Amino acid sequence: MITAGLHLLVSLPETGPVRDDRQLAGQLLDAGVVVHPLSWHRSGVGPPGLVLGYAATTPDRLNEAVARIAAVLARPLNR
Repeated sequence: MITAGLHLLVSLPETGPVRDDRQLAGQLLDAGVVVHPLSWHRSGVGPPGLVLGYAATTPDRLNEAVARIAAVLARPLNR
């Protein structure tokens, strides 16, 4: 198993309800999934997104993380 350097960038929609990637990362942390908001990794303005590291994660844990991410994304946005 490779233990470093594998990441997935997930862009969030720029139209419709827009999620703050920092707030979403916090909600995911509360759900037990650690991700970085894409806004932490840029110097300018851009679309929201998440950076997910997966190198040291087993397939079962990845499946569980995806289920938790989907559950958080299914929640209505707080206004």
